[in-house]
Amino acid sequence: MTAGAAKRESTLALLFGLAAALALGGCVAVETTAEVVPDAATSRQYALRADADLAGASVAIVSVVGAPPAIAADFSRQLDGAAQSRDLALVDSAKARYLVRGYLSASPTEDGAEIDSIWDVFNAAKQRVQRLSDAVAVQGAGDDPWALASDAVIASVAARSAGDLAAFLSNTPEAAPAAAAAEPPSASVQGYAQLK
Repeated sequence: MTAGAAKRESTLALLFGLAAALALGGCVAVETTAEVVPDAATSRQYALRADADLAGASVAIVSVVGAPPAIAADFSRQLDGAAQSRDLALVDSAKARYLVRGYLSASPTEDGAEIDSIWDVFNAAKQRVQRLSDAVAVQGAGDDPWALASDAVIASVAARSAGDLAAFLSNTPEAAPAAAAAEPPSASVQGYAQLK
């Protein structure tokens, strides 16, 4: 091998190694930012604010994963109805102030199953601002916990999910009551200064 060929091979190896390191470095960064363990500040539950105007806190449900296809389809239909009944402003993701990713799981318990829902709420900049979670206990027996998820159970999970989302969104700045948003800020006199 000539000195020029060895140098080209060495340069190619270096470039390949650098490209691989950058690619793996990107994977690590994605893995780190996608951590699903919430801290206490982003996992607390909220109470629905009665005076909130949810139209300003528009939301798009980007995905819901974890359930078998038939249950997922029923859940999506039930969630749409529950969201409408709670006045959630469901919009296209390009127009939404908040984006939501949902996760459903079913696990066996001693006396049946538990259907869990987890909702990660992201702002328009795609930064997670909240994680909401809830669970519905189901009585029954069987090897497959999803088999215990009747229409009534799925409707209950959807209703609770919509309620949790409405409660969180009602506490966002975009859901400030219309009257409060329309009022100009009050000015108070703090003191007088002599004009020269």
